[in-house]
Amino acid sequence: MQPEIDRARLARDVRVWLFDKHLTTRSAPQIHAGLNPAMISRACRESVLSAASMLALCAAMKRDPTTYLIFLDKRNQAVTANVRRETRGAP
Repeated sequence: MQPEIDRARLARDVRVWLFDKHLTTRSAPQIHAGLNPAMISRACRESVLSAASMLALCAAMKRDPTTYLIFLDKRNQAVTANVRRETRGAP
C-alpha cells in the first residue's frame, strides 16, 4: 500500500470552498496568507501539489489534511510490452 493524496476530492472541496466563500483564485490569497493563485488553480485542476501547498490550503479551508490521505495498492503495476526486439535472434 502506498500513501497518496486524493486529488479529486481535494479539487472538489477547494472549488466548493471558493464558491461558498465567494472567493476566486485571485481574491483568496489576499485574505489567506500562504496561498497564491497558481496553487489554487493547480488544486482545482487535480494537479500534484507540494505538501506545503496542500497544508496551506487545508489551513485556509479549516480542513483536516488527513481527510485527503488514501492508500493505493500499487503491487503488480509493471507491464512489459510484447514488442519485436531490435537485437537479432530475439522474438
